[in-house]
Amino acid sequence: MASKTKKPKSSPEPLQPEPEEDILPAPASDPKPEVHSDQPAQPASPTQPKVVKTPGPKPKRVIPVWAWVAIGIIVLGGAAALGFMFNRPTTTDTTNQPLNQNTNTTQLVPRLLDGVLVPPDQAKSNTYAVMIENEISSRPPSALDKASVVYSALAEGGITRFMALYPVGGEKLAQIGPVRSARPYFITEAEEYKALYVHAGGSPQALSYLKSSKSNVVDFNQFSHGGNFIRDDSRAAPHNLYTDSDKLFLGLKQMAPNLTPTYTSWTFKDEAAFDTRPTTVNDIVINYSAFNYKVKYTYDRVQNRYQRFQADKAHVTRQGDQIYAKDVIVEFVKTGLIPGEKQRLQMELVGTGRMLLFRDGAAIEGTWKKDSNTGRTQFLDKDGNTLALNPGPIWIELVPTDRTVTY
Repeated sequence: MASKTKKPKSSPEPLQPEPEEDILPAPASDPKPEVHSDQPAQPASPTQPKVVKTPGPKPKRVIPVWAWVAIGIIVLGGAAALGFMFNRPTTTDTTNQPLNQNTNTTQLVPRLLDGVLVPPDQAKSNTYAVMIENEISSRPPSALDKASVVYSALAEGGITRFMALYPVGGEKLAQIGPVRSARPYFITEAEEYKALYVHAGGSPQALSYLKSSKSNVVDFNQFSHGGNFIRDDSRAAPHNLYTDSDKLFLGLKQMAPNLTPTYTSWTFKDEAAFDTRPTTVNDIVINYSAFNYKVKYTYDRVQNRYQRFQADKAHVTRQGDQIYAKDVIVEFVKTGLIPGEKQRLQMELVGTGRMLLFRDGAAIEGTWKKDSNTGRTQFLDKDGNTLALNPGPIWIELVPTDRTVTY
């Protein structure tokens, strides 16, 4: 029986910091017709005597003077018209005729964020970085398939979480979420883009860093900007907090109206021709923790993209749309507990480490490199050369160095 959906309402300003429920136990491992006249025909008239009248002489007609004048005018007008038709110039004047040529000569250029071709005024757009949860009760997500770039990483208890990046001025999105809390390592990734960092609370370490002068993001916390978020009462809290692209645009204009992106774009290339793509490709399998957080990507040779799965089920949105990637990047990162914490994680994202790039049905081994929190992450092959990506969507999986990835 379908659940009754209630109208979403603006979320109130929370009175308490992020609840401790954000720290969850380790997940379990189970998954007319035509109308005719009906009037009778008129009967024939009875026979009448035939009367024959002999016509008299016809009277002689006299044409009045005014009629002769009218005839003369008509004749003269007709002659003039015929003269124009036979003596007009043979050249054609097309001044007022419509043109059938295409006047749209705008040349599309690659967007910095994902390499997708867009009009020049959209190429250097700002970015929304939205924290989206992936706890089992929060599934399925909304608009995760519309993100240009998605970062996936562990949170507490073996649960994974996403940070989805959307270009400002891109496709209008009616619902994005569920929105969840911040973590330091996600902020580190968002700092590359100088993004509007969208979240609902966060760990003590994340909130402290966001309040400091070191952070290179625009902090957009639901605790302070409740009017830019909504609660969907058809879902259970805390997995029912959403926003949309209009609310985020208004928030950005309020918080940072003069924000300008300064990051360097990754290198992008043309897609491989169909006949050069491999016919047989192994699935990519990432074992983050328990079965419910197992990730799999399956290559689609025709579309030249990777379909994403979770717990061996197609990863789809709330609207039923399949989530896929044009590039899958696995960054192996050193992961451990924050000192003095029992579950909260820290990840070393500044430095270098091993990486895998899955693109065009091929697997490429290399290294990732990031010089500082605000520095752009680079993806290099074994010889230190920059690896080119296919224009997005791009999924970046941050995987602890001790986890298994098969392909």
